[in-house]
Amino acid sequence: MKFEIDHITKIICDVAQEEIMPRWQKLAEGDIMEKSPGDLVTKADIEAEIKLTARLKDILPGSQVVGEEAVSKDPSVLNTLNSDDPIWIIDPVDGTRNFAKGDSVFGSMVALVKRGEILASWIHDPARKRTAIAELGSGATLAGKPLCVHKFTSLENMTVSLNENHQKWLKERATEDHGPLPRMAIRYGAVAHDYISLAAGEFHCAQYRRLHAWDHAPGVLLHREAGGFDKMIGSQSPYEPKIYKEDCLLLTPNEEVWEEARRYLNPGSDSYHV
Repeated sequence: MKFEIDHITKIICDVAQEEIMPRWQKLAEGDIMEKSPGDLVTKADIEAEIKLTARLKDILPGSQVVGEEAVSKDPSVLNTLNSDDPIWIIDPVDGTRNFAKGDSVFGSMVALVKRGEILASWIHDPARKRTAIAELGSGATLAGKPLCVHKFTSLENMTVSLNENHQKWLKERATEDHGPLPRMAIRYGAVAHDYISLAAGEFHCAQYRRLHAWDHAPGVLLHREAGGFDKMIGSQSPYEPKIYKEDCLLLTPNEEVWEEARRYLNPGSDSYHV
């Protein structure tokens, strides 16, 4: 199976310029809808996914697509993740709520997988005109410059990214023996930016419970290729782009600190599930 990283990067950037950026801060009232209460979708999400689907399938004949908006319309599309064919996993606009408000923290995420293995990934940040790219075994870059996580031997001095509910839960369970809480990174509502920050070493550890493949497959490979480590807390296995019903993904700079982070961030429990 052959694919050209630069060609695919251009497709993703072109679609962002054609369908996303012209609508940024210019959405009409009818361009913003709800898929379910509180779950927004915009015309940019829909049109960008349509174009990405067509162009990516065309560049790799025989490939299939799992896109966030397609799954929203037909959940059975998720079963495509079990296929032996190459699969494009697409989040056309990650951070839709930010995008709809006119904020700049959003991105387009794409991963190419086959039989559960993530082969390549792209996280494009249209507002800042930068793209993070990872290819299995070839490293990770942001705007052409190598990405590398910072190595730690313990949780001390690390900055951790957790959702607000997890932070509150952790504070309620903290004891004197637990030690001081680590510095907490701010989440801005777009996991695309979380993963760029993780791979760039701007923060060092993150735990996620909502595990849609389009949110995590691109970023996990980026983090791995930047030297990071990940494992599912429940199954104790590396992340795979599949359907998870109950598990948590924990990412750390290396394997040595993973177990310490798991215990510290989930006191008295196998993992945070509130």
